[in-house]
Amino acid sequence: MIYESFPWKQDLLQRKRLILKYNHSELLSEENDRAYTVIEKAIFYSAFIIRKLIDCKGKVSDEVDAYKFRIKGIRPIKEINLLNRWPDEDNYDWKHETVYTKSGTELCNWLIHSYCFFFAYNEDMEINSFFISSDYDRNKVLYCVELKDWLSYMEFVGKDYVKSASMESGDKEVDYVYTRKERGSLH
Repeated sequence: MIYESFPWKQDLLQRKRLILKYNHSELLSEENDRAYTVIEKAIFYSAFIIRKLIDCKGKVSDEVDAYKFRIKGIRPIKEINLLNRWPDEDNYDWKHETVYTKSGTELCNWLIHSYCFFFAYNEDMEINSFFISSDYDRNKVLYCVELKDWLSYMEFVGKDYVKSASMESGDKEVDYVYTRKERGSLH
């Protein structure tokens, strides 16, 4: 249980700033391991922070709970295992993408339970997206998440606060249940 969500949300915004700071071709080419690792860690940690805030009920608004992404998915064409989990041309059907609508919670789960994770770069050699597949989905689909969309989500959650909430008493096995958490926004 998170007692006070504000420091967690500030940490989330700091991790967003780290991604922006290190996602530059000069750093990615000169200090590839360091820049790559800083960005990779920031993405994984942000998924944990967001998931924990959502799971703690009452720490984020209903809008965070309902946040959706439009992402692409690519089907594997061979079994994805430890030897075949990288973006080789013959591992995935790159020519046939499917568009999906997925929740932020689902993306966080995939990152936390990732089996495949790697970046895609634009022509300037900066990261523009990442590919993710969980241990459960690895032989079903590889998702492509635009980095700008993930950064927007980090910002959305990091600046979210619950300005009012309604709760009802649940049955004996369930404590109280939030029925509504209205969003406010930190500036």
